[in-house]
Amino acid sequence: MAQSIESYYMEFLRCARCSHDFEYENPLYRPITLPICCHTMCRQCIDIIRNQTKCPQDQVSFGINHIPIDQLPTNYPLLIVLYDPSKLPKGGDKRYGQCPFYMKFDENTKLTFKAVESLLGKISLAIKPIINDKQWQSIFSDSMTRKIFSLLNSQYIDRASRLKVVEAIRSLGEHMCIDFILCCQNSEQLTDNLRSVIGVQHGQFLEPAMQEIVLQSIVSFLKDHSALSNKHLVHSVVLQVGVNDPNGIQPSVNRIVNLLSGASYFQVQRNGDSLPMKLKSEFQNYETLRFYISSEQWSSLLYGDTKHELSMQSIIDKLSTPDSFSQAIQRFTNALKSARYASDTISYLEPCFKILSKFGVPNNVE
Repeated sequence: MAQSIESYYMEFLRCARCSHDFEYENPLYRPITLPICCHTMCRQCIDIIRNQTKCPQDQVSFGINHIPIDQLPTNYPLLIVLYDPSKLPKGGDKRYGQCPFYMKFDENTKLTFKAVESLLGKISLAIKPIINDKQWQSIFSDSMTRKIFSLLNSQYIDRASRLKVVEAIRSLGEHMCIDFILCCQNSEQLTDNLRSVIGVQHGQFLEPAMQEIVLQSIVSFLKDHSALSNKHLVHSVVLQVGVNDPNGIQPSVNRIVNLLSGASYFQVQRNGDSLPMKLKSEFQNYETLRFYISSEQWSSLLYGDTKHELSMQSIIDKLSTPDSFSQAIQRFTNALKSARYASDTISYLEPCFKILSKFGVPNNVE
C-alpha cells in the first residue's frame, strides 16, 4: 500500500500520459521512464505506445534502436518515494528478472546500473521525511522540488545517461545544501543585507571583485589584530582598498562592516567606552563570510519578478567552483545551530553532503 504523500508532490508521481497514480501492486501502473525525454508513464500506457519511436508528449525520439520501450526497466527510485522499501523487491535480478533490457546487460553493466539506482534510491529516502511532513515541506523551494523529481525521473540504461545522472546527483546535493542554508535565513533581512552590500550613493553598485577584496581585507586585518573598533576597521580597509578614491569607497566598506555586524559575524568586547570586535571563530576566512541568495531572490531583486530565475541559476552554476560545495556544507553546519527547524530532522543529510562533495566521475566509471 502506497504511503500518504501530499497532493502537491503527487503530480510528480503519476503517469505523464493518463495521469494515473503509480502503483507497485498493480503491474499495469508501475512507472517506466522513457530515454532522452525522461517522461515517466505507467506500463499500461507504455504498452499502448510501444510501437512508436517518439514520445507522444513532446515528439522527442526515444533514441534506442530496435528495442521496444516496453522492455525498459521499472523506475524503482520513484516507487521508493511512494512505498516502504521493505515492501519492494531487493536486488537487481528480483526487480528486473522479467525485464529483457536489463537481462541483456553483462555483469559489469548490471553493477553500474544498480549503483546509480542505489544513489537515486537514497535520494528518495532522504526526501521522504520532508515531503511527508507539513512542518518540513517549506524547506524545499518549488524549484528544488522540480529538480529532485526531474532527477528521479531519469532513464540510465546506457553509459552516457548514467554518467549524466551521477553528475546531476552531485549538483543536486549542492543545490539542496544551499537551499537549506537559504531556508534558515530571513528572506527580508537577506534582501536588505544584499542591498546594503551592493548599494552605494548615486545608485551605483560595488563590483563583485571589490566586494571580495573588502571581505578579504577585513579577514586579514582581524587576523593581525586581536580586535578592532568598527571605526578603526572601516578606516583600515578603506586605506588599503580605496587607493584611488578612498572617499568613494568608504560608504560601501561601512555598509559591509555594518552588515557583518548586524548578521552577528562579530564577537564584540566592551573595553571602556570603545567596543572592539573580532570575527567569531566560525567566520574567520573569506569563504564563510560570503552569504547565499537563491536564483529566485536574485531575479526578484534585479528584475522585480521571478521570470529570470533560470537565467540567474545558470549564472550561479557557471560561477560555482570545485570548493563551492564544501564551503556550503560548512555554512549548512553553522545554519543548523540557529535553525528554526529541529536540527536533528535535517542534520542526517550533512554526511550525505560531505560524501557528494568529494564525488567525482572518473573516466573508467563503468
